[in-house]
Amino acid sequence: MATLDILIKTRLDKLDKLRSLEIDPFPSTVERKDKIADARNRIGKEAKVIGRIIAYRHQGKIAFLDIIDGSGKIQTVLKADILDINLINLIPLIDIGDFIAVQGKVDKTASGEISVFAYNFQIIAKSVRPLPDKWYGLKDIEERYRKRYLDMILNADVSKRLEVRSKTVQAFRDFFNNKNYLEVETPTLQPVYGGGFARPFITHHNALDADFYLRISDEMYLKRLIVGGFEKVYEITKVFRNEGVDHEHNPEFTMFEAQIAYEDYHYGMDIVEELLEYVTQNVLGKLKVIYQDKVLNFARPWKRYRLVEAVKKYTPLDPMQWKTVNEAKKAVLGNKISDELTAEMNKMRSLGEVMAFAFEVFVEKQLIQPTIIYDYPIEVSPLAKKCEDPRFTQRFEMFINGLEIGNNYTELNNPVDLKQRFIEEKKREEAGFEEAHQTDYDYLEAIEHGFPPACGLGIGMDRVVMLLTNTPSIKEVIPFPTLKPEQKAIIRKTAAPVTGEVISLDPQFTSQYPSACIGYAVIRNITVRKKDDSLEDEKNTVLKLNKNLTQEKIDTFPEIQSYRQMYQKMNVDLHSRRPSPEALLRRIAQAKGLYTVNTCVDAYNLIVIKNRVSLGAFDLDKMVLPVMVKVAQHGETIDLLGVEGATQIQKGEVIYSDQIGPYNLDYNYRDAERTKITDKTKNIILNVDGIYDIDEKMVNKSLEEAIDTITKYCGGEVTDAGIITADGRKLKISKFIKSDVKYDYRQRKIVAVINRDLDKGRASNALGHMSLSAGRYLDQSWMGDPLLKDADGNVHQGISKYPFVILGATSAQIKNIVVKAKNMGIFCVDYPEVMFDTGTDEDLTQALSKIKEKDLVYHAVLLAGKTKDLAFLTRDLKLYK
Repeated sequence: MATLDILIKTRLDKLDKLRSLEIDPFPSTVERKDKIADARNRIGKEAKVIGRIIAYRHQGKIAFLDIIDGSGKIQTVLKADILDINLINLIPLIDIGDFIAVQGKVDKTASGEISVFAYNFQIIAKSVRPLPDKWYGLKDIEERYRKRYLDMILNADVSKRLEVRSKTVQAFRDFFNNKNYLEVETPTLQPVYGGGFARPFITHHNALDADFYLRISDEMYLKRLIVGGFEKVYEITKVFRNEGVDHEHNPEFTMFEAQIAYEDYHYGMDIVEELLEYVTQNVLGKLKVIYQDKVLNFARPWKRYRLVEAVKKYTPLDPMQWKTVNEAKKAVLGNKISDELTAEMNKMRSLGEVMAFAFEVFVEKQLIQPTIIYDYPIEVSPLAKKCEDPRFTQRFEMFINGLEIGNNYTELNNPVDLKQRFIEEKKREEAGFEEAHQTDYDYLEAIEHGFPPACGLGIGMDRVVMLLTNTPSIKEVIPFPTLKPEQKAIIRKTAAPVTGEVISLDPQFTSQYPSACIGYAVIRNITVRKKDDSLEDEKNTVLKLNKNLTQEKIDTFPEIQSYRQMYQKMNVDLHSRRPSPEALLRRIAQAKGLYTVNTCVDAYNLIVIKNRVSLGAFDLDKMVLPVMVKVAQHGETIDLLGVEGATQIQKGEVIYSDQIGPYNLDYNYRDAERTKITDKTKNIILNVDGIYDIDEKMVNKSLEEAIDTITKYCGGEVTDAGIITADGRKLKISKFIKSDVKYDYRQRKIVAVINRDLDKGRASNALGHMSLSAGRYLDQSWMGDPLLKDADGNVHQGISKYPFVILGATSAQIKNIVVKAKNMGIFCVDYPEVMFDTGTDEDLTQALSKIKEKDLVYHAVLLAGKTKDLAFLTRDLKLYK
């Protein structure tokens, strides 16, 4: 069987052949007179259709093509006795996947197949990559979603579902436009997320230097419009929730939300029933829909139950009889729930939370026919108005086939009451509920100006489409669902990099530059200002001391010669780029003075001039550690400071690169825009470059003097400092690291999660390996005091003061935690089963490269991060014993 590369080459050869015949295989325009569906009704008449070839077969001197367009499929017959000789010669150049225009008479074949008997055809878009022979036979179902365009070509059901989706959205619009609602747009980037219970995606606005959230709802802004005087508004929009992915949830989904002034939730119930009846009838032409072997009837009226009534109807429980939280929890436990659900319930502090929990666990999945559940407990409805019974709110949700379709309520328009609700939500957040509603002070201020009675509606559009298309997975009704980026297996080099706490030297770099040594320091909590008078005085003193400096003198300095030697080895043009010490000294020799950048940059530049050793400082908060010093490969780029657009890095140039990408070029010739030091910078990493005659003593001297000068003018505290050499030596510089630096140890923690099925030996082995790896990459601030002394004055290596908790879990739970931790940006070291089964690093590299991540079995993971994040991630786990 021909390989894919051979098939592609064959098609490219056909492309060249067409061009050699002066035939354009990609014309700009082409005439289409008939859609395929219309052409099928033109038997005995001429038609001209356009479509993609999805089948191609020969029978003697006749070729049969099946072509499709957006309206349908038709067979095309190419016969030698009808076609011109020039066209006959083009038939071998046709492939499945090509787009073709066909002109001919529509008739039936001997077998009765409606076909276009072509007397003319034109290839209008050549396919150079073959379509898959089979699709549903693929083992990796996510490949369908990842290459959705192929899924649409080869699976007609996908296109039909997406057509229903489009019609559903339009039906929503028609329904509300006909009732004189106004469609509006609200911000996607929001400074405070609200209107729902969900974890948000967060991003940073560089120009405003502020964090923003992708909206989890548009509700709060729609209500501001009501305050502003609009009476009936709606929006159909994308919302984003940074939560789990399953058959009912996609992180990016489509919501319909509306706000209606002067109405309450009774109006909302009526209009929702009317809406979904209208949509179903207009999209499908019927009200009874088959979904997973069930017949769902969308006709009004729907069944309606108060939440506590539904619990009593569908379970042995009677929530209205519960007097205390403990009594409620005991009753729920009597109905048998999993350990995971028990742990979730045990965090609850109110009767209302347990009532809602009982409904979600025991009742929701039993609500098959369209049903409305109303009067939710106040503890789970912070934005809804109270009922006459103040324990409950005027909130309702719709359920169909056990699926929640929407959340709606009479809006809470009393600002005093709302402020108290926000206070209660803050308590829930502090108790560990990540999804507690955030306090939106701007919204509070808005409704203090007066917010009329109003009803709010919220409906998940994707779930409605799932029901209308008999589709059990939300991914099937979204054109391009959210997927984890496809990653190739990472093959580690057999030569291990020389590693420091925050920085490593790549083996290729150390082999090419065996004399290299790098100094580094992490300085936190600095204050950067535009200028400082004392610092300006120091700069003027340096200028005076060097007033007789000449270019000839600069050429004699051994430090400058060392950097030039390195530049020559990198094939860098010394006329277009100069090492930073040489560039600064040349300015002095040419009487151009020194730049005033800011107090941090100006401070370390003084040391560069004094010692003629290259230094650089970079904004640590814009970086992802660890850093590697390496030799650039083809294709790497850097956005250099002061240079518009990306700069192509030449193969062989030396770069500093963090986990985002290169940030420093040619041993501090110039750094990247993203890591530049500004007056907003709070934490930095400082690098000192040693090579050839610039040995570790000179690097150490420059590093210490740079730390002294930067902290003199910018303040701050050194949390890590050292030197790493190409021959593998590591020197910690502890004189600057304060042993009395205070950290709030409640804010961060370390958590290891171990597979409960492992024997003690393997569990200990995994824990040891993960801890070593974590120590390699976590910065010194995690270690607490770097050096400890006993009563005899003996020095002991620092041990982290942060809590280190060890939890137990199943392999599946660990895998889930690994995925979520990576998505949340939490530091993690995982330990898959393959680690136990391999001996050498080379064996592990080969074994791991053959396993897709989704197939890995995890036995342990170590996490380090904010206590709040780790508590959320491991909230259902118990201590490992």
